[in-house]
Amino acid sequence: MSAAIRHVGIIPFVRNTIPGWSIEELTAKGAWFWDDGEGGVLGPWDWKIEVIGEGDIAYGKYIRNKAAFATVEWYRHLMNWRRSQPRYRMALGEDYQGTSHMDQLCRTLSPTLLSAVKELGSVEGSEVRVILTERTTVEQRSQVKGCMEKYLLPKVKRPAADYLNQYLEMGTWTVVGEFRRVYRGPNLEYKGWQKSSITTPEALFGAIDGGHPSCPAEVPPADDRADLCGGLKFAADSPFWAKLAEFSREPETPACTPEESRDLIIGKILENFPSADRNELLKLI
Repeated sequence: MSAAIRHVGIIPFVRNTIPGWSIEELTAKGAWFWDDGEGGVLGPWDWKIEVIGEGDIAYGKYIRNKAAFATVEWYRHLMNWRRSQPRYRMALGEDYQGTSHMDQLCRTLSPTLLSAVKELGSVEGSEVRVILTERTTVEQRSQVKGCMEKYLLPKVKRPAADYLNQYLEMGTWTVVGEFRRVYRGPNLEYKGWQKSSITTPEALFGAIDGGHPSCPAEVPPADDRADLCGGLKFAADSPFWAKLAEFSREPETPACTPEESRDLIIGKILENFPSADRNELLKLI
């Protein structure tokens, strides 16, 4: 699966309006869903944990609000395009003329959530509701009307938090930083249950662009890290990328215009899926 992602560059997880362009459609028959029977395999829903753990593949809901993978190179082009779009710049507090209730929600709360993710480094998915409730006032949340109003008062509830997560991932402001397997029951069984955290692409990919020259390539156990890299320590349960993020620079922006990045992405997809409809790709990208 990792090799397929690297070959295609950017690809949705599940099937979509472009035939063949998905991990689902590239998966061998019988391997898509986890099967705990004799000889069964965990499948892509579990394999994605190892793929993301490689540290240079972005995973998040950024293709029509659905999960997708991209290599650093192609995700940077997506960042270059998406972050130029006024609708997604509401996350920076910039004005956008959209008048829908969802636009109200993103305009009011997405800068707070993005600021928290940047400040904290990573945020568990289950923590988003708490962070938004604590860092915004009832008066602020009361500005959002319509279908989301009931999910914001008196505190932020899951549907609103999920939509804001999705908005930031679509805007390429955040990505999934890590998945962790969850073992349940008296026998600590794993049946595909997972927990995730979100982070920024800058934190996740910065280490790949270049790090602190004195940092060792192999990071020792947590107890032995005190004298390395400026004396900073990392907790044993830190995300896999945390040991490098402190010494990284931000991902390099492609040396082209946002429109050129968009066209390069579409061209890359068409290389592998030449029958894809260009107008449909424009909608997806």
